Amino acid sequence: MSVLWFVPRLQPATGTMVVVAAGRTSGWLPASAVAVHGTGGWVSLGSVSAQIPAAPDERDLASRSVAAGAYDQVRLGPDTAAVKVTVTAGQVEPLLLGIEAGKLIPGATYAGNDQANLGLGELSGRFVSMPPFALVDQHGRPFTSESTAGMDVVVAAFHTSCHETCPLYTALFAQLAAHSPRGVLLAEVTTDPATDTPSTLDGYARNLGASWTFATGSAQALADFWKPLGVQLAVGDVHVSTLALLDAHGYVRLVYRGVPDVGHAIDPALVTSLSAAGLRELASGGDGWGAPDIIQALLTIGGPAQTPQHPAGQAPHFALTGTDGKRLDSDSLRGQALVVNFWASYCPPCRAEMPLLARDVPARSSARLVLIDEGDSRGAARAFLDSLGLGQSALLDSNLGTGRAYGAIALPTTVFVAPDGSIVSRNVGQLDEAVLLTQLGLLAG
Repeated sequence: MSVLWFVPRLQPATGTMVVVAAGRTSGWLPASAVAVHGTGGWVSLGSVSAQIPAAPDERDLASRSVAAGAYDQVRLGPDTAAVKVTVTAGQVEPLLLGIEAGKLIPGATYAGNDQANLGLGELSGRFVSMPPFALVDQHGRPFTSESTAGMDVVVAAFHTSCHETCPLYTALFAQLAAHSPRGVLLAEVTTDPATDTPSTLDGYARNLGASWTFATGSAQALADFWKPLGVQLAVGDVHVSTLALLDAHGYVRLVYRGVPDVGHAIDPALVTSLSAAGLRELASGGDGWGAPDIIQALLTIGGPAQTPQHPAGQAPHFALTGTDGKRLDSDSLRGQALVVNFWASYCPPCRAEMPLLARDVPARSSARLVLIDEGDSRGAARAFLDSLGLGQSALLDSNLGTGRAYGAIALPTTVFVAPDGSIVSRNVGQLDEAVLLTQLGLLAG
């Protein structure tokens, strides 16, 4: 008698992928096939058609059981987008698609609960997006909103004819190139298109052994690129020194202004290119922020841009004049809990978060909101507040000294101060409501 042994076929472990959609505005999605790409190829999630709501509302499109594992692309009709999705056996993994006019929005694909929540915030306008741009790099290759989608980007204003702060920005980028997280794109974008042609930028990069992107374009394309960040086209040593962090979905998350501290790690060729004013900036440490601060910020912008800090002693003293012409001394505020917000009119995240601060700080706490503008004129600061419908006065930190004393290395920065004058916490980057309420709770405690 023979005995037959049947080996049961093991079924692959599966999880559930839930596809949801939202847009910047509502619109109709005609019948479209949805699929995700994994190690085994494309996996169909079915065909869908639906009215897509404007974020933060969302619409479920599909829910399917799929093999556990990693997926790297999603396809909606003819559109394909890169996305990192990890499906765990027995668990649900959300995949949010940003859809406009029936098509995937470039860079607006989010996987996981945290990223999906971030995406709904971005699509609903909580963050400010860079407008579409079309520039070229030093090799003549496209540097566009499409080519940078899916990458966190550090972008700085510079031009090769500058001998004051721009060589320091290039030195900063050399430090970032050595230590930034993987997948970060570094780009110095000129403000002098007449001088900085691709061949000029290529020669500049070769001379320094620079491996990152240098970008240029027509005067109009560059003016449009820099407009959201308040940077004007310029030549020589007169310009607006600005660095911004853009997240993988094309939204402005942090804006730095002024001169970086590059220490002694600077190429000799850059040192010799500095003017007397540039040498003074190098020796003084600029405005006190540098590569470590930017790298720390980069580690946070893949999710909500909050970087909680440890308490740091007593809040520094300040005495500043406001947009109303009145002078305020911090000594007069002792005994009150304070929410001190550092901002500037050129900072998109500042504009996005300020209505939240103005609404929730007085309504949800006994703390006083203190707005401190970094470097704007009185008229520009007042116009910014008026554009948001805020009647509150703001203090003018014209020389940025108060901001530096409080550790406002990037904008916006919010410092929470207890009634005894001790700093309870700092938040670098745009606050969302949940984090703000948590910080106010800690302040009350």
